[in-house]
Amino acid sequence: MDPSLEAWPALKGRYPFRLGTTSYIVPAPILPNIRFLAPLVDEVEIVLFESGREDNLPAPGEITEMGALGEERGLTYNIHLPTGLSLGAANGAERRRACETILRFCDRTRPLGPTVWVLHLEEGGLDGPCSLGGWRERLALSLRDVLAGGLDRSRTVVENLGYPLEWIRPLVEESGLSWCLDVGHILAAGEDLAIALDVMKRRVEMIHLHGLMDGRDHRSAAAVPEEAWRTLRPFLAEYRGGLSVEVFSKEDLRTSLLAMEERL
Repeated sequence: MDPSLEAWPALKGRYPFRLGTTSYIVPAPILPNIRFLAPLVDEVEIVLFESGREDNLPAPGEITEMGALGEERGLTYNIHLPTGLSLGAANGAERRRACETILRFCDRTRPLGPTVWVLHLEEGGLDGPCSLGGWRERLALSLRDVLAGGLDRSRTVVENLGYPLEWIRPLVEESGLSWCLDVGHILAAGEDLAIALDVMKRRVEMIHLHGLMDGRDHRSAAAVPEEAWRTLRPFLAEYRGGLSVEVFSKEDLRTSLLAMEERL
């Protein structure tokens, strides 16, 4: 282990769920991040946010090396699919491009055997509550296309964003998909975490944990309010999915792990 990590909490393998964090903790490419994180977590969230950049998609050789490193160091992976894609766009060509991008990233990362692929259903194509029906219909068509194209229904989770869960709950359930509960997004929107858990019920397969500081999310989980921890504790005691501390710096990760050690 890196000597600088000796004072960090030893939480790998401690919980009934898979503890993870993002592939952007140290200012380096993905592979050095995986090596740094291997002693600390059970799983690494491979963050592929920028869909417009082909160089954000790991090369086949990198995927092979990531797979070997995971086997050697006892790590699994989950894949955060690209963001900024309009699966509900009114423009058919834009929707098709979004579906093609998702499938390209899914195909490239499939050899890693991801525990889940995390998918955003973003608001592109939605012009307010009055257009909700058409937006949902287009999302349903896009989901049909990506699932038919090879996205694994049993391992695809839909992340809650800034709009009400009820806008997409029927679609997620009818499509046979599961949920990624993003705690930070719930807190940022001022929503009730207990209600969100009730809506998602037992179909949560991934949790994104991060706090808010100075109006910004994806900061240390040490900033998560105690009320939220009280809601999470009984759920996490029986939870067997993945929990990714979705932060992007060593200090935010270190203090997040300290907060988990103290509160869970």
